[in-house]
Amino acid sequence: MVVPPDDEVDVLLRAGPFHVALRAAVERSGLTLERLRDRLDRRGIHVSLSTLSYWRLGRSRPERADSLRAVQAIETILGLPRHSLEALLGPPRPRGRWVSKQQQTRDYGRMLEPAQSLAEIVRALVGPSDGDLRLWSQDDAATVDEHGALRTIHTRQVLRAVAGNPDRYLAVYCADAGTPPDALGVEAVRDCRLGRVRRHPGAPVIAVELLFDQSLRAGQTHLLEYRFTIAENGARSHDYRRAFRYPVGTYVASVQFTEPCLPVRCYALAQPGVDATQVHGDELALTPGRVLHLTAKDVRPGVLGMGWDWS
Repeated sequence: MVVPPDDEVDVLLRAGPFHVALRAAVERSGLTLERLRDRLDRRGIHVSLSTLSYWRLGRSRPERADSLRAVQAIETILGLPRHSLEALLGPPRPRGRWVSKQQQTRDYGRMLEPAQSLAEIVRALVGPSDGDLRLWSQDDAATVDEHGALRTIHTRQVLRAVAGNPDRYLAVYCADAGTPPDALGVEAVRDCRLGRVRRHPGAPVIAVELLFDQSLRAGQTHLLEYRFTIAENGARSHDYRRAFRYPVGTYVASVQFTEPCLPVRCYALAQPGVDATQVHGDELALTPGRVLHLTAKDVRPGVLGMGWDWS
């Protein structure tokens, strides 16, 4: 057996595919599949030798909750970064005529409000390549005007193809309650073009396809930038939140406030899972430059953001 060098394994953990990265990581560790299975057994995680072999050969992949727990344990046993193997997994395979599309739209609609309006808009745009992309990193920079209302959200993303040949990304924004639907706009800033744009007729929700100039191969990355805009409407904002359906490596969010409307207290927000309750986290400091920011690494599916009080 030829043991792959460390840098080759690191590249595979970033680019995939899953079974090749798993095989290389196991070979580098010097463990046989039998010993890996024994290590899992000691942790109370029971996976058959044939299943491990199928995962390594790409004949099947972990999908169920207990299988994903096994993948997380394998990362620890092999000394890999958290979620490095898990992030290479594509979306679950459909198990019925309608399962895939229903699950995709339901996941969108369960993490942000207004949930039903969001699901209705996204349903019209979800395509066959949805789920073939993962976020490598994301940076959101929002601005709040002198009246306390969110006006722009500029997003910079590095996307990575994990399956198929994706040629577009679906971006979604839900504005504050009371914002007119026609107040929402979107711009393609760098290395993408606007495709279909959908606004809900009765709720402040917008979804847009961001088209690439060419399809991505599995493992290939793409850097793009886009911006959502909100016309002045007099409604004060009290938070900025971002929902993640899949793991993301690093996330940075910032909010620039405009004098004289400055918050008196700022804090982190988190919803650690699709079905979890949103909770307030640590207090955050507003810099002398009137900027609030939040950073996170190895982000799990759920919601992250920042909230603030005006008085």
